[in-house]
Amino acid sequence: MTEVILGIGASPGRALGEARRVRWRVAPPPHRTIEPSEISSEIERFEEARVWARERVRETRERAAAALGEVEANIFDPQILMLDDPDLIDGTVRYVRENLLSAERAFDWRLTELRIAILDAAHLIIVDRLADLQDIRFRVLARLAGHEEDPLSLPTEPSVLVFEDLTPSLAVRLDPAIALGLVSAVGSRTAHSAVLARSLGIPAVVGVGSELARIEDGHRLLVDGGTGRLIVDPSEREVDAHRKMARRLSELDRDERLHEPTPVHTIDGQRVFLRANIDQPHDVAAARRVGAEGVGLFRSEFLVIGRRVIPSEEEQYDAYRQVIDGFPDHRVTLRTFDIGGDKFPLFLDMPPEENPYLGWRAIRVCLDLPDLFRNQLQAAIRAGGIERRMRLLIPFVTSEEEILRTRALLEEVVEDTGTDRRVPLGVMVETPALADTLDVVGRHLDFISLGTNDLTQYSLAVDRGNARLQHLADPLHPAMVRMYARVIESASDAELDVGMCGDLAADPVGLGVLLGLGYRDFSLAPRSIPEVRDLIRQLTVADLATACGDVADREQVGGLRGRIRDVLSDSSLFETSSLSG
Repeated sequence: MTEVILGIGASPGRALGEARRVRWRVAPPPHRTIEPSEISSEIERFEEARVWARERVRETRERAAAALGEVEANIFDPQILMLDDPDLIDGTVRYVRENLLSAERAFDWRLTELRIAILDAAHLIIVDRLADLQDIRFRVLARLAGHEEDPLSLPTEPSVLVFEDLTPSLAVRLDPAIALGLVSAVGSRTAHSAVLARSLGIPAVVGVGSELARIEDGHRLLVDGGTGRLIVDPSEREVDAHRKMARRLSELDRDERLHEPTPVHTIDGQRVFLRANIDQPHDVAAARRVGAEGVGLFRSEFLVIGRRVIPSEEEQYDAYRQVIDGFPDHRVTLRTFDIGGDKFPLFLDMPPEENPYLGWRAIRVCLDLPDLFRNQLQAAIRAGGIERRMRLLIPFVTSEEEILRTRALLEEVVEDTGTDRRVPLGVMVETPALADTLDVVGRHLDFISLGTNDLTQYSLAVDRGNARLQHLADPLHPAMVRMYARVIESASDAELDVGMCGDLAADPVGLGVLLGLGYRDFSLAPRSIPEVRDLIRQLTVADLATACGDVADREQVGGLRGRIRDVLSDSSLFETSSLSG
């Protein structure tokens, strides 16, 4: 019988295949004590295993750098640091000396203490360190047990891989030809393993929790890494729709005309821009392959997550310049550090918070740490060069004061560079406070970008990281639709350039609503662009605008989804769209 499981979409795309459970196979170390005469030899055993594990991590890092780039390779630096951490080493040695524990038992005890300390920290990104701890635990205990090679085996036949916890060193070994999709009981979209899955182009759903028990070896799984939806034993109709969609996308991918940025118009001649969301410079190639018209959202957190030191201005400049050089004829919009919430650099001493998504994050952190912020602004201004193609996008803004303080700091940095470069400044509209005050703050801005993911979270009081609540996180809730309409109207009155960078534009119905309301500039995950481009070319904006009607009217906003579906039903792609169901 078909079952639906809701998780967190961590890597976009869809996959269909048989489930294969992949489990760590390291037995818990037995409680074994030693004689005082064995202390030195047990410490030597631990030291040899630790060094061996560290070298395996270094080798994994080198493979990641060669296959995916240096940014992804940096993911493994925390594991190397952990294996050299005096707290881990000295604590293990102390248990051997003072408690006469075996090397295995002493190491496992010390690791358990560190795990508890991490859990007590209460930060999601710090909790992601648990996956790193699992990696080093596995390697060290495997070596102490006498293994010469990594004993974890992966399936050799194409399948959807199912894990309790997908760790980084396992993720980097995945072959997209074998790993059709990934499912994990734990994790977040910002976890290291999720970043690797996106770089590899493997659809992934994480955070399914205890629902993982409903998936057994051999079950047929349909994975939607965009919505976080899993279908266990899908019906033939669902399988047929998936296959039609896959064939259509394959045709689009082979169409060389789509691999160069070309203007996109609706049937009635409305110009629509399709830009790329990217996580780091390595994603430029994928964005160019699908013909993205520049970058609408360049997330800069890759420079700081997992880092123990603030990245230098030169390192940032090099990264930003790589992206600008990748799109010589198009603009790049850099989102300044959106840290906090579920993304914490190790160089920040951040106190535990009950509600980190509502706490010290994004622009609040940057304005409180002007040296960190100034460093980024200087690098961005330099990278933009005389072409002025680098725009700055500020996340999580709620007040006019935050914009004024940012503008003042930006002007200071521009003056320090000795140039007259004016850098376009915009804000993410992702809080109701900002959405309702664009008439107040618009005069200080050059553009805005609608972020439907966070705006939905904050407007509907739904934690986007809680898989159990995903059915409530409806970006087409009547309140959300009315807010989108107010935002586009206020932005037009303030003569602001308007973009949209949430996941909603990858949903045909969502795209239809946004086009009908007046949005024309969308930024998407690269793999969504060919499908969205093809759909836009089959649509008439006038019909969509008529279907939207007056969203202030309770009757019209209530039936909006159905009316847009009726318009889209004439599109040949809609039936097989990745999100049409």
